[in-house]
Amino acid sequence: MNPIDYTGGMKFAIMVNSMQLQKWQAEVIKSLMNVENVSPWLIVMKESDNEKGQNIFKRLLRYPWQNILFKLYYRYFLKPDNFKAVNLLDLIPNVPVIKVIPRKKKISEYFSDEEIERIKSYEVDFIIKFGFGILKGDILSVTPLGIWSFHHGDEQKYRGVPPCFWEIFHNDPKTAAILQRLTEKLDGGVILRKGLFKTIDHSWKANLDQAIYLSTDWPADVCREIIAQGTFPDQTEGVSTTAPVYKIPGNTTFVIFLLKLLANKISFHYNELFSCEIWQAGIIKARTADILSGLQYEIDLEEVDCLRAKNNDFYIADGFAIRDSDRLLLMYEDYTYNSRKGHISGIWFNERDYSFTQPFKLLEETWHLSYPFILRYKGEILVMPECKDHKKVELYRFDINSLKLVPYMTLLDDIEAVDPTLIFHQNHWYLFFTSGRASNVELNIWHAENLEDQFMPHVLNPVKSNIGNSRPAGSFFYLDGKLYRPSQDCSRSYGGRIIINEVKILNEDSFLEMAVNVLEPPKGFLGLHNLSFAGDSMMFDVKRMGFSRANFFYQLKRKARLIK
Repeated sequence: MNPIDYTGGMKFAIMVNSMQLQKWQAEVIKSLMNVENVSPWLIVMKESDNEKGQNIFKRLLRYPWQNILFKLYYRYFLKPDNFKAVNLLDLIPNVPVIKVIPRKKKISEYFSDEEIERIKSYEVDFIIKFGFGILKGDILSVTPLGIWSFHHGDEQKYRGVPPCFWEIFHNDPKTAAILQRLTEKLDGGVILRKGLFKTIDHSWKANLDQAIYLSTDWPADVCREIIAQGTFPDQTEGVSTTAPVYKIPGNTTFVIFLLKLLANKISFHYNELFSCEIWQAGIIKARTADILSGLQYEIDLEEVDCLRAKNNDFYIADGFAIRDSDRLLLMYEDYTYNSRKGHISGIWFNERDYSFTQPFKLLEETWHLSYPFILRYKGEILVMPECKDHKKVELYRFDINSLKLVPYMTLLDDIEAVDPTLIFHQNHWYLFFTSGRASNVELNIWHAENLEDQFMPHVLNPVKSNIGNSRPAGSFFYLDGKLYRPSQDCSRSYGGRIIINEVKILNEDSFLEMAVNVLEPPKGFLGLHNLSFAGDSMMFDVKRMGFSRANFFYQLKRKARLIK
């Protein structure tokens, strides 16, 4: 990384085939323009080179009839929301335009020296590519920060086209997207951002829209990082990949794909009606060292004291524990499918005789509550439940006399924070949560010197976009001077298992963590998504699937409304 200084601002160019952009491309430009002192400075447009003058008979002969089913579907049925047309000049009307005709050599396109010099004269800092073909030659280094391009797919698995298609065809649970700085090596750019999302296998349109939508802010995020940190990758070679290069599917392949979509859609709707998540909490003797030992830790169900709901119309999840005198205070989400809303309940647990008291309702609001994160602060027990639907991050104080949670302070307002988790690290407070728009994918950090101070967003937000280990899964913990963060792996199903990450770097403008261990759910269960340690005990929750009468009638009514 070479040190650079862009605190005075950045200028960028846009490469397009025409002035008609897709909606998502316009959103990328809007996001860039929302970064202070980052401005569009130039449009580089490719001169059209169509075949309208050709004989119609020759055009029919050259038409790829072997792909006709795909082309018809793509043109008339797919229609992703992000593909809607937007006029670039309506967005940036006063930006100069350079028209170029790149030279073709095999499958690549090259710019002439004159075209290179014309672009250089505008002194832009980087180019965002929305058009042209495979670029080679001096154009790749025409700006200090190069040419940035999106690829909606995992470069280690799927190169080529169409985007977000082959993941469904091959039953891949993850779909990826990357933002890269192009290099001379095909599909070997320098990765600037990468995200992993759960494949929506019953809808190609939804899967594509998801990957596009969740990556539109990445160029703006990179600009903020460059301005704040003063660094940018300077290597000339990027990633190495041996992934196959896919092409537009033939008619037979596309029929198989459509049949897969149909089967997946039937399965999706069946599961929504007849199968729902049933969580239960448990507590077991375990220390942090146990789950980080060299041996694979397994939860022994015979050693677990369980908290279960009375029937499948209810569940208990998101358990947190804290020691209070000679007993443990346990808090958890108490959810009912009848109201589709959770409240926070509590219970005392005696470690000497492994007994529970009667549960008590700690907090109920008109909005959904879950994930009652617990901490001790200035002699008080504070609780920070998830209030995503209320668009706040709020702390409550536990009143031991009334056994209620009473308002204490608001940390963040007007924000959808999922599973908010606090850690006081190196004399600084850090608040972790995933965003409401991508609750299982986008990890965000906010920070403040004191808990009472105004929290500020981390310069790298979102610091991670990964369905496999972003969403918080309980309290941080220290072991042998190292900080660890439990996270959820939602790649195959929500809360499927827990990934333990060692936090390598955490400060106001940097973050780095590395996965060091995996906790699988115990035998007979399909999920494990929360851990909390208190003394010699570990509280956790596990998931099975079951039929809920309340959920069935809710989903049935919802689907009837959608059909109507």
